[in-house]
Amino acid sequence: MMIAVIKPIAYENASPEARAEYERQYRINGTVTNAKKTLLHHLPSYHAYEEWHRLREALLQFISHRAFIVFCYAISLEGDSLLNSTYFRKSLTDRGENPDELLLDDEELALEQYGRYLASKPNAVPNALFSHLGQYYTPEQIVALTAFGGQMIATNVFNSALRIELDEYLLHFTT
Repeated sequence: MMIAVIKPIAYENASPEARAEYERQYRINGTVTNAKKTLLHHLPSYHAYEEWHRLREALLQFISHRAFIVFCYAISLEGDSLLNSTYFRKSLTDRGENPDELLLDDEELALEQYGRYLASKPNAVPNALFSHLGQYYTPEQIVALTAFGGQMIATNVFNSALRIELDEYLLHFTT
């Protein structure tokens, strides 16, 4: 089990601004994750990472929720992020799917491949893959996918570098 480099902030020790964000997270989600509690040590960083949610909403305007999960899972697996790959593994399992035996349609396959390239070889994304994505997405949408992918990678880096501990509800979903 990994030990967090920075312990999550305790509500009682948080600044009034961090407490307000903590309470907002709890109202919205019913919990405050270890990653969010860690980010709450520095509010500008917390707010920057919260943009992930706005980008997600933009993507869900033109891709399915399943395709979104596949994209995030691919980025997190390729980026070797235990926390995020476990989170998206849980998301797939909650949908009744086996994350180890996903059947992807052609669009999801393009997203899965793109996510893996973004996380490991962004300078080597083949033109054929951009053509494949172009069958499903406009240039504006490919920009949105890429921007979100970058945010997902940043989230993976944050969680992995600081060794954010898995939240209790994720422990059952590790491989």
